[in-house]
Amino acid sequence: MAVNDVAKVYASSIFDIAKEKNILPQIEEELKVVSDILKEEDSFKNYLNSPGININSKKEFIDKVFAGKISEYIVNLLKLLIDNGRQSVVSEIYKAFVELNDITNNRQRITVITQSNLDSSLLDKIKADVGAKFGKEIIVTEQVDESILGGIIIKIGDLVIDGSLAKGLKNIRRNLLNSKVRSEMAYED
Repeated sequence: MAVNDVAKVYASSIFDIAKEKNILPQIEEELKVVSDILKEEDSFKNYLNSPGININSKKEFIDKVFAGKISEYIVNLLKLLIDNGRQSVVSEIYKAFVELNDITNNRQRITVITQSNLDSSLLDKIKADVGAKFGKEIIVTEQVDESILGGIIIKIGDLVIDGSLAKGLKNIRRNLLNSKVRSEMAYED
């Protein structure tokens, strides 16, 4: 079973529990916190992934670090992942959980890439226009990329709408290189 498939199975299970208990936002936030800690804290990640440390020590460590700070559901999920040697898939579980939660709540995440930060009114207009097109609540992640020179790139899942100046210049260059205009034809009277 591929890692992504494994993550989806765990995410689906914790999603079902969170939905039943009506705590979807809480579980999403807690999974994000744990995922971020594992990404940012190498010593924490190395401890959990170390084959030289026994499983019970790792589970006791999870209790010491997280008990009372996050829900018992996430603590138990982490312990289950340790039991099954899957503690390295927490960030994938978080991503899969977010996808399930977005589907359930009719949300669509998009990424807006511009040369500089957009003002809030323009972001709101983009959210409204894309939301109307897809019939979903839109969650925008804004990225700044100075290499696009100007314009905007919008990523919606696998769909990329590239209205950047850099792409326009590349298209012009490609068209000029591919055109077969002969010099005498260009200067005829």
